[in-house]
Amino acid sequence: MSTTAKELLSIMTVRLKMQESGVTSPAQSVKDATRQLVTQLAHLAPEEEIDVAVVQSDPLHARYIRSKTGQVLAELHAQGT
Repeated sequence: MSTTAKELLSIMTVRLKMQESGVTSPAQSVKDATRQLVTQLAHLAPEEEIDVAVVQSDPLHARYIRSKTGQVLAELHAQGT
């Protein structure tokens, strides 16, 4: 699946605000990765394509990758409950 940096930044900014305000309470590693992703996305061109790759062996593990360079911007690994 892919999306633009602009769209993903919009979504992840909302998620980060929810995490920081306590509306959601994921593990600290998820909060850190979300913050890292938002920071990285804010520096990209809005139209740049970002691939969202879910790790096949773990559907709660996603990598956010710049399509044109292959750079992994962040990895989020949610813990199952």
